[in-house]
Amino acid sequence: MFTPIEFLAVALASGAIIELWHKGSIFATRRAEAQALQDITPHDSLKGLFLEWVNCPFCKSYHVPFYLLLLLLAAKWVGGATGGLFVVAIYGLAATRLGNIIEGFLPQQSKYVP
Repeated sequence: MFTPIEFLAVALASGAIIELWHKGSIFATRRAEAQALQDITPHDSLKGLFLEWVNCPFCKSYHVPFYLLLLLLAAKWVGGATGGLFVVAIYGLAATRLGNIIEGFLPQQSKYVP
């Protein structure tokens, strides 16, 4: 049903999503809000469990790939241009993560510094 390249793309895209949420400056405010809300929410409530999932990279490492595989399955089912957009999104995230991994192996003078 899924090719090995699709599984690899999902794995890399999952890493990109998790890294974007936990390290990306675009979500810094939302991360801080979620953490502050988790601190005052009872941990045994549904909201507390959801906030724990949102703030835990290990927890998301199980869920994000599952949802991306569902998205890939939906893309195959829908087909056409709409399905192609789902696939492009997954492969785009995978390429981003692969670029970050490769950049991590580069010497310091070759790395991008904003």
